[in-house]
Amino acid sequence: MTIPIDENFSLDYDKYNFILREKKKGKKEILHFFPNLELMSNFIAGYRLREFITKGDVDLTNKSSETPSYDSVIEESARRLEQYIDSLVSQDESKR
Repeated sequence: MTIPIDENFSLDYDKYNFILREKKKGKKEILHFFPNLELMSNFIAGYRLREFITKGDVDLTNKSSETPSYDSVIEESARRLEQYIDSLVSQDESKR
């Protein structure tokens, strides 16, 4: 069963892999396979960061000693995403 994450991504899984389905308007669906949730959440966080940088939503030059490092923000976001996806998978498995 496919679990929607957002408008571009949905999650599917089997006995061996987590399958991230990427769908953009007018393009074929792209499948990304990951052996664990950590790798998948890191991929999504990095993917989104690249989108934000190209759109100009992230200013990489405005950094002060009070601002957390980009790596720590990305790692925390990926960790929270991993927990969210894990809860979706747990809910889906409990319905079976």
